[in-house]
Amino acid sequence: MRFDLQINPGTSIWPIARDAALAAEAAGFKTLWTVDHLAGDVMQAPDMPECFTLLGALAGVTSKIELGPLVVNVGNRHPALLANSVATMQQISRGRFVLGLGAGASPNSPFAAERRAIGLLPPAKIADRHAALVQALDVMNEMWNPNRRAELAAFPMPEPRPQVILGVNSVALARIAGARINGVNIRASHERAGEILAAAQDAHKSSGIEKPFTVSVWEHYDEALLRGDDPRLATWRSWGVDRAILLMFKSVDFAALDRAAKYLL
Repeated sequence: MRFDLQINPGTSIWPIARDAALAAEAAGFKTLWTVDHLAGDVMQAPDMPECFTLLGALAGVTSKIELGPLVVNVGNRHPALLANSVATMQQISRGRFVLGLGAGASPNSPFAAERRAIGLLPPAKIADRHAALVQALDVMNEMWNPNRRAELAAFPMPEPRPQVILGVNSVALARIAGARINGVNIRASHERAGEILAAAQDAHKSSGIEKPFTVSVWEHYDEALLRGDDPRLATWRSWGVDRAILLMFKSVDFAALDRAAKYLL
């Protein structure tokens, strides 16, 4: 099982985020994940740096670790702008970008408050949010196609095409992930995590498309998981999990990152 690190940029502002990326790279974490939010309060922070701006800066100071947002809300950007941002990040990072993607929160969710504040109400129906996600995937496929139409010829092309991982909380989203993209992610403590991840893996097998597929969970940072003696690991493996994303939510524990090297390298 591979281990990634996620930080909360709202509580780990620059240059702490920069130092965290360098420490995670030195410790042997495979990917450093941030978040995509407009306001800090949904992450218990005073404010929140813009997702792709921060990731571009982190790409400039690192050389090996993969970088990505977990997850980009497809409702925050026009799909073509998202495609351009991803392609640009892939160029800046020299192929180290991974796109974590999500369908966005419901209008009644606390996470929707930041969008209501600027008049961007998310679709009320789950089906409409899922449709927006599928549309974003379709637009990226069109804009990144080597045989794209002439009007798109001067738009940035990601080289190589980045892997896309979908954050899910339902069987319906999991099936989209398995059929369309490269991976699925769910909170490890979700009461239906095993069932939902199984749906993604079944859809991946049934898709008939040759593509890499990763099954991941996220959990708050716990050194026992790195040591390998935490019983949760056996449960996750039984679900087919091959990647654990460990979140440092309140602050970055640099001493813990230093200790992590003995388990990861």
